[in-house]
Amino acid sequence: MDAFQLQGHSLDSLRRTDLPEPQPGPGQVRIRVAAASVNYRDYALATGRYQPELPRPFVPLSDGVGRIDALGAGVTDFAVGERVIGHYTTAWKEGPFKSENHLSKLGGPLDGWLARSIVLSADAIARAPQFLDDAEASTLPVSGLTAWAALRKLQLQPGAKLLVQGTGSVSLMALQLAAARGVDVIATTGDAGKAELLRSLGARAVIDYKQRADLSAAVREITGGRGVDGIVDVVGGQQFLQLLQAAADNAHIAVIGFLQSMNVDGNLIGPIMAHQLNIHGVSVGSLQDLREYLDEVEAHRIRPVVGARFSFEEGAPAIASIAEQRQVGKPVVIFD
Repeated sequence: MDAFQLQGHSLDSLRRTDLPEPQPGPGQVRIRVAAASVNYRDYALATGRYQPELPRPFVPLSDGVGRIDALGAGVTDFAVGERVIGHYTTAWKEGPFKSENHLSKLGGPLDGWLARSIVLSADAIARAPQFLDDAEASTLPVSGLTAWAALRKLQLQPGAKLLVQGTGSVSLMALQLAAARGVDVIATTGDAGKAELLRSLGARAVIDYKQRADLSAAVREITGGRGVDGIVDVVGGQQFLQLLQAAADNAHIAVIGFLQSMNVDGNLIGPIMAHQLNIHGVSVGSLQDLREYLDEVEAHRIRPVVGARFSFEEGAPAIASIAEQRQVGKPVVIFD
């Protein structure tokens, strides 16, 4: 089977290789991959920036879609030919997160989607929304579900105010879901063209962070001094201090990413206590959450924003493109 393996802690260690064709065991299905998308985590793992202790080699990419081409014994809920996506944290079926679930993640430590076929448990997949094409469907399991789980934590009602950052895939899906629910969304970007895209997806206001260095002041201007009720933080680092100042009393903040840094140096406790803020760590969700998220995508006909498209042979450039940020939306590898 034609596949890529990450053998070390750099993109140079990504090797195209021939692996044995996987066979589904009892309760499993084999999926012929049609498309796989790239997350920042994939890039961070491939460059040694995140969890370098994961054992190598493994097949990268946590997101993908394909059609079932073989069933293991006892599988009755799915049929050959059905188009499905995989659940990223395969052992997390329902209920609250448990730390041991980290060991069941696709694209490290378990083999991911940058291979012609993948075998998954039948209770770690979900049917892909029919109205989406393969590229769109491949973006849903990680960043899409993370955005959905973040909004659940934020507990926002229609008319509440939400701040999202930039045009990464989590932020875009959070914007699309929130706008569909009637939430008043404020977005940030440093690019005029991207600002127009954010407005077209439902943002009521867009802040140019290159022109407005004081993000919290800009947010309070837009909200009449009150601040926002919810924040989806994908940047981390020192800007987190500004987010605390942009939050309304009793606001909820979903901490998701670390694009800037995992470290914050400054007064965190004071604003959190003074405004009684609620801080939530968020990373994807359970299989039950994934299926509920897909139902909402179907109900609102939400089409994820797809970025650059690559061929299977361009596995390494696809992963590297995350750092280049040339296009809005998730990079996708299209299998022929």
